[in-house]
Formats: sequence, C-alpha cells, structure tokens
Amino acid sequence: MIRALSIRALSLPGQAPPAAVPDRIGAGRSSEVFAAGPDRVVKLYRQPFEPEAVANEWAASRLAHGFGLPVPKALGIIRRAERTGILFARLDGSPMTVRYAYNPVGLMMGLRRVARIQHAIHACPAPGLPSQHDGLRAQIEGARVPEPLRQAALAALDRLPRGDRLCHGDVHPGNVIATSAGLRLIDWQKAAAGDPAADVARSELMLRYGRLGPAWFSRLRPVRMARRLIAAWYVGAYRAASGLPREAIAAWRLPVAVSRLFGRPSNTDADLLAAIERLARKKPDFEKASLFAGPRQSPGRGQPEQSP
Repeated sequence: MIRALSIRALSLPGQAPPAAVPDRIGAGRSSEVFAAGPDRVVKLYRQPFEPEAVANEWAASRLAHGFGLPVPKALGIIRRAERTGILFARLDGSPMTVRYAYNPVGLMMGLRRVARIQHAIHACPAPGLPSQHDGLRAQIEGARVPEPLRQAALAALDRLPRGDRLCHGDVHPGNVIATSAGLRLIDWQKAAAGDPAADVARSELMLRYGRLGPAWFSRLRPVRMARRLIAAWYVGAYRAASGLPREAIAAWRLPVAVSRLFGRPSNTDADLLAAIERLARKKPDFEKASLFAGPRQSPGRGQPEQSP
C-alpha cells in the first residue's frame, strides 16, 4: 500500500512539475521560484497576492533562520515585473516528493526526521508573528461547510489554548527539500504563534487529505489506506520526539480540518467533508489537551537530524 502511494510520494499542493520557463525551478499555487544566480533564488508571488503573506514569510523565515533551524536564509524583499518576491539562499537538492518518489522506506525515515524538525521549531518562541488561533477562526468562518459544522468547529476552537510557539503552518513533504546537508523546510508564509498540537494536526491533515494527483487516484482504497498509515506514522514520530499527548492532537482535528475548506477547492474536499462530519460527532478531551502548554524539553530531544 505504501508503495502504491509512493508513485507520486505525497505530491501535495504546489508540487506539480513546473512548465518549461527560462530560469524557473519551481511553481506552486501562490508563487513561482526562479534562479537568481548560482547561489540564490527569488520566490515571486502570483498576482493578485496578499502583502501580509509576503511580509509574514519574510519575518518567519528570518526568525527561524536566526534560531538555527534548517531553513534557507531570506536575503531581501524585491520587486520584479510588477510582482513582489523574496530573495533566498539557494538550496541544492530536490523536494522529498521527488527524492523518495520510489522509495517508501526512505520516505518513512525522512518523515521521522521532518517530525523532529517540526518539534525543534515548536521549541522556539514566535515574537511578532500573527496568532494561529485568530487565523483559524477567520478561515473557519469562511469555510465551505454547513453551518452546524462551522459552529461545532468554532466551539471547539474556543476551548483550545492559543499558544505562543513558532508554528510553520504547512509542514508536509512538498515543503521539505532534501539536500546533501540534510532536510530543509521552505514556504513559511503561513507561520504563526500558536499551539504545537494544532501545527501537527495540520501536518496530519495534509498527509491524509492534501491534493494527490487526479481525483480517481486519491479515491483508490489502497491509496487512502496508505495515506492513513503514513499520517499515523508521522504523528507517532512527532509524539516520540516531543511527548505530545495524543489527546492534544485529537482536540485540534475538527477546527483544523474545517479551516482547510476555506482555501481553493481540491479533489479531496468531499472526503475531507465526510471526515469533518465524523469528527463533529466525537467528544475530544479538551481538559487534557489544554494541560499541554508547550513541547516537553529534555536533553537530546527536539533537535533536528542533519542527514538527508
């Protein structure tokens, strides 16, 4: 089952092969990446774009790099052909979705390293970044869901801690570059100050319901089963690194899932909506979830591995 999924190795949003454009080395829903010399790239946002997203990626990338996290260095904000972008140090490598496309064991080991990187991120404060809680609320209020599900998600959100930890907001294999120096995490435009459990719940969601090829492929039973197993593996790897209680992640699943239906429609939306309906019938342990104030720190825990 895992081998079936690895055909495109979790080709999540923004990972479609870029068309042949001079100097373009990557393309996603909101931006394109172009070579800018031998050691730099420029990430240009598509128009129309939200200036707040550019400013947030700039601030979050600089903050994360300053903490010594495995991220490319942000060098400046630039304008090119009426578009705004960020100049980054170039990473010599390929996305995990490419590196492990036909290597399911390598993918699983890589995901374990990503989980440890995510835990290291959560050990850092996030001064000046927007509130994860407020962002989720705005997305839930605009999500494409029936009103009872929206109100259930908002009620759950109100019972969850706000948090003040650095959260990437979109950790998944498509946003991880495998280099000779180790794994590097890109695309910080959704970074926020918040609860680590919510950030992990978002990663779990993307692993299970992020865009994966054509609609018919995502609906294949072996693919669904493989994605569920991979998501569970990832959550287990994060919990092993952090000590995060299972209940903390479970409590965030409903609001995080509903917030996902705020963005552009995807061919997995129907499956996600069905999952949301199931989540709305459950009763998470909010008391246990709220007891977790941040990542448990102990010697040797929370440090990202450097091997690719």
